[in-house]
Amino acid sequence: MNLYYRPVSYFILICILAGIIASEILYIRKGDGVISILLQIFLLSFLIRVGIFYNFPSLMGYDAYFHASMARIITDTGFVAPIQISSKYFYYPLAHILISVTQIMGKIDIKDAIFYSIGFASVFSTIGVYLIGKKLEGPQMGLLATLLINLNNHNIVAGIANITPGSLVLCYFIFIIYAIFSEKQSLRHTGFILLITILMVLTHQLTTFVVFVSLVSIYVGKYLHNHLYKSLPIRTNSFNYILFFIISLQTYWMFTYVNPNTSFFEMILSPLMDVLQVGTSYSSQELILGSVNNQETLETLLLHISYLALPFFAIGGVLAWFSRGDVKKVNKFSISIVVVILYSLAYGIPLLGMRNFLTSRWFPLISVFLVLVAASYMLKLVSLFNSKKAKIPTIFIIVLLFSFVMVTTPGINKDNPLVAKDTTVRNQFKDIEIQAIKTISAKYSGNILMDSPYDSCLFYRDRGYDSGNATYFNIQHIQTGEIGGNPMVLLRKSTLTEPISINDPERYGVNSIQTLPEEFFNRFEAQDYALVYDNEEVSGYIKERRGTRK
Repeated sequence: MNLYYRPVSYFILICILAGIIASEILYIRKGDGVISILLQIFLLSFLIRVGIFYNFPSLMGYDAYFHASMARIITDTGFVAPIQISSKYFYYPLAHILISVTQIMGKIDIKDAIFYSIGFASVFSTIGVYLIGKKLEGPQMGLLATLLINLNNHNIVAGIANITPGSLVLCYFIFIIYAIFSEKQSLRHTGFILLITILMVLTHQLTTFVVFVSLVSIYVGKYLHNHLYKSLPIRTNSFNYILFFIISLQTYWMFTYVNPNTSFFEMILSPLMDVLQVGTSYSSQELILGSVNNQETLETLLLHISYLALPFFAIGGVLAWFSRGDVKKVNKFSISIVVVILYSLAYGIPLLGMRNFLTSRWFPLISVFLVLVAASYMLKLVSLFNSKKAKIPTIFIIVLLFSFVMVTTPGINKDNPLVAKDTTVRNQFKDIEIQAIKTISAKYSGNILMDSPYDSCLFYRDRGYDSGNATYFNIQHIQTGEIGGNPMVLLRKSTLTEPISINDPERYGVNSIQTLPEEFFNRFEAQDYALVYDNEEVSGYIKERRGTRK
């Protein structure tokens, strides 16, 4: 019941429960009821997400605060915020409307509304993963794939730790993939796919683009399979659907704007033209590794395992599906092709120096395919043993270790990371930190300078304060100690021991993770600054005019 803290035993018990559910899945055969196991998987998923989401009174993530603000405006006014406030999301409001409707109907606050709308949807939509897996190999694979996607750290981030409109697109995506692989041809089925496609286009930009690339990759796989193995040809309506998708996407991108002079389509296209003409300004090391952080070997190993565990099993699954036994099955072949294409693009686009495609956010959608091939490979590994006495401990250990490296990753445990504590930026806030923003913004209307991500806490500001008056420290402030203008400077004492994100204004997307040096703190105890606020956790300073301090 203690906020801000979860003991190691919590993570161990969660992982044991995941292992027990995986062991239970081995007893399932065709024709058996699976409802009880699906409910166990969903309950486990909710337990993990509740532990993350409600451990702090604030929201979690970076973009989540902005999108919560948009939803709150709809709740307060009944209208989508004008483009001057909501920017490009004026044209992509469906996730915000869903959260607002949930808040109004449930008479709850915005935090609960986010959890009960997007959070619940992100879990229950994984029933589609079960249905796809069941069609491919049977209920065992479907159940195990559903368990894996609910444990996967990328999907936990997308589904609860940093809610965005892309989180809702992920839910649509799972069902549209199931609809495609079910291969039904009824008018109701076609209408459902077209409706979901339109909803996706109206919900988010780049996430929908990844959906489009995924669907094209599926049909490329089917075409190649037909060419190589003479399987059934792709139906004409499949090509018509892809054509409908690309026309809808391009048309909407051309008529939606990120600023008064630039359409979203131009914003995406222009960096590609720049790269082709003049190249990239990022070094190869930055493109591949990002900002360099010094970490111990064990920490580096554990961090890498947490993001490579699913691809490791997926690679084995892809190779198995390309083997003689499975390669002639068109759906398995096309899914394997999707994995190859999406991974090539996700890592290849950044190597061109393009950051505007945000390929790091592709992985929750790619994981929909990864968990299918990974679950298949795990079951193949277990099948190498002849007796259940060997199979049960094997699957138990595999899933226990898999879940442990997933649910302990710093990406979803900002409060109590078991590894990389020195490089994990906490973006959830304590009551005392929230109260500081509430108090100061109610009394002070001028410029405020603070650390990132504490600037996200402006979500809790007094409604009369203009958040455009606030900004955050950059590398020049830290290195030179020079601060232009006369802003109020907010310093959190926790930043002396907890790292924050310091950006370089000269290089987009390049941040360093570090604690604030004591010398930076001491500067504000000098003669030219006055302490105007202090609640033992957050201090506020304003530069004094010469001759006013006594």
